[in-house]
Amino acid sequence: MESMPSAVAGTKPTELSPALRGLLETFVPAGSRCLNVGRANGEAMGPWLLAHGCSHVDVDVLRATTLPFEDESFDAALLIAVLDQLGDPQRAATELRRVLRPGGVLLVTATNVAYWRHRLGRAAARDHHPQPGGASPSSLRRLLLEGGFSLVGVEGQDGAFIRDLPLAGRLWRGRGSGAYRVAERLFPSLLGSRVGAFAIRV
Repeated sequence: MESMPSAVAGTKPTELSPALRGLLETFVPAGSRCLNVGRANGEAMGPWLLAHGCSHVDVDVLRATTLPFEDESFDAALLIAVLDQLGDPQRAATELRRVLRPGGVLLVTATNVAYWRHRLGRAAARDHHPQPGGASPSSLRRLLLEGGFSLVGVEGQDGAFIRDLPLAGRLWRGRGSGAYRVAERLFPSLLGSRVGAFAIRV
């Protein structure tokens, strides 16, 4: 298994969201050896990892439950926006913990099924079942704890009010205000359009 190129020649890599960039800057030290689940994500995160002296190995999502690596092989693992593609998320979390060194971190992001806009949409459609493949902050925390991680933190990410109103959102594509960002930290389940988490192997 070898590192994929940081970006395909002639294409512009996908930009990282401010929330994801914050997770990377906080929890992935310079020079880390990283495992990235989901080959497509390598294009987005490759430039950041390269700029911080990190090496990375990309694996297909389908390999997440049976990783071909020895125990304690990586400093960090990245499970970014692919939770809905995992056939067995619980087994994948356990397997990712296995390949992390003590003190290593797993970063996860997913669609937040409890976000206010998703709740509003379900109420309007009279469908009270969350869309499959997403997670709420509480369910993501539970998944990581049951996967064997001892230290887990979960946050709401990338939510906004005006942007996600059905009509106003067509005219405005900005981020939530500073006040919204503060409220999002206090009420991640309701106000984050995505949920992000770190899980540290102790």
